[in-house]
Amino acid sequence: MLSVTLMFGLTRPNAPNVTQAEWDAFLHNTVTPRFPSGLSVLEASGQWQDRETGRIIQEPSRIVQVITPFTPGLANSLNTIQNTYAKRFQQQSVGLVIKPVCASF
Repeated sequence: MLSVTLMFGLTRPNAPNVTQAEWDAFLHNTVTPRFPSGLSVLEASGQWQDRETGRIIQEPSRIVQVITPFTPGLANSLNTIQNTYAKRFQQQSVGLVIKPVCASF
């Protein structure tokens, strides 16, 4: 089994923050279909360094945690989630951590 953590910032450079309705739609339409067995969403406060300016940025964030078996399509699913969010909400990146775990439900 794998523990997958995705980190999504909610601020945009040229628009208001991602709204709850926008986040819910993204989760429902993009993330949930790729992980229908279940996931957890946590509200967080993120911090990162802007690639262009070097400034430290703090922003409201969402963390999606998924426990999933390795499948041949996993990397593609994760790339689609990252790229869709980054493009739709003007993000430089979406954080991703994958760790092997022993888990049961």
